[in-house]
Amino acid sequence: MGRSKKILLVDDEEIIRDALGGLLMEEGYEVVEAENGNVAIDKLSTDRFDIVITDVKMPGKSGIDVLTAAKMIDPKIDVIMITGFTTEEPDQALSLGAKDFIYKSYNVEEFLAKIKDAIERID
Repeated sequence: MGRSKKILLVDDEEIIRDALGGLLMEEGYEVVEAENGNVAIDKLSTDRFDIVITDVKMPGKSGIDVLTAAKMIDPKIDVIMITGFTTEEPDQALSLGAKDFIYKSYNVEEFLAKIKDAIERID
């Protein structure tokens, strides 16, 4: 597999970052966390990531802003959106290039399967 894949995890809720980040690290991924969209965009401009997992609704820059910035920096990067809402955001995010959507009511197996699917597309 080579180097471990590097994931940028963006969510304004620390409990979500801790839970998802812990799961991803247990699976052997390198995880960098960002507590909001502004921090995420700064990290995207200074570091390379294999995948971005971002919440949709955050104060300041939204997940859609993070998605747009990530795709401008690296058009091939997989961006997976997380949301607690079921509104028009999935359609908008997918049309802007998001690879997948995970709802906050996810189960662990579903979440990890979506991440592994994205990783396999990279390799």
